[in-house]
Amino acid sequence: MSFRNLLLAFSAMIPLLTTLPSIAVAQAPASAKSNMATPNDVLEPLNRTMFAVNNGVVSLIVDPTARVLGAITPDFVRQIGANMYENVSEPEFVFTNLLAGYNSDAAVSVGRFVVNSTVGIAGMFDPASALGLQRRTTEVSEAMCKAGIPPGPYLVFPLVGPSNLFSGGILGVVLAAEWYALSMVSTMLAAADAIFDISVSVASLRHVRDIPEDGNRDRYTVQQKEFWDYVKAGCGAGGSVKAALPAGATAL
Repeated sequence: MSFRNLLLAFSAMIPLLTTLPSIAVAQAPASAKSNMATPNDVLEPLNRTMFAVNNGVVSLIVDPTARVLGAITPDFVRQIGANMYENVSEPEFVFTNLLAGYNSDAAVSVGRFVVNSTVGIAGMFDPASALGLQRRTTEVSEAMCKAGIPPGPYLVFPLVGPSNLFSGGILGVVLAAEWYALSMVSTMLAAADAIFDISVSVASLRHVRDIPEDGNRDRYTVQQKEFWDYVKAGCGAGGSVKAALPAGATAL
């Protein structure tokens, strides 16, 4: 059995191994299970609570911190931080590229991680791009669609933002495996990866303050629709989630 088939088999078990997805799908209307015309938001009360929590985090923590750090952080330091984050996130794209069947892209992700972790001094610099190894980013949502795995119920994660239950579960497993693997090399590297992942996820929440009211829909509904349109675009014929994420969407 190929590695991709193993990934598919594992991914297909996610709904069976988690009680919550099973309950959510069972309660969803038939139209939500048969197509993606409308968001499957059976967890709306929880999602609205998490949306409000994320908005509060942005107002009380993220915005004030960004204002202070933005004023004192030199551009070259920001670039080094961006390079290091891209480097520690490469293993995630190894997984998603393999799951989607993009084997050559997965090989490029491996090459980038090896080159930038060594020659690039722990990812501070990006010599891999100069060698022609450009990033091949495939998000979890696209990989799931390519593998024939439907998105689960809409779910807003605290400190992360909008996603869906199944892709969030898969990404959680990927991140746990990544942190474990990195800890075998260096506990500091694994800790840095975790800090980067959490900080970037929290920083990405800043869009919640910019989502406008749209007629009779509140900001929660606008964000939900934008994310669902993004997922449908990746799952549709010829669609690709490699396009820029819409406001309110995360890599999940």
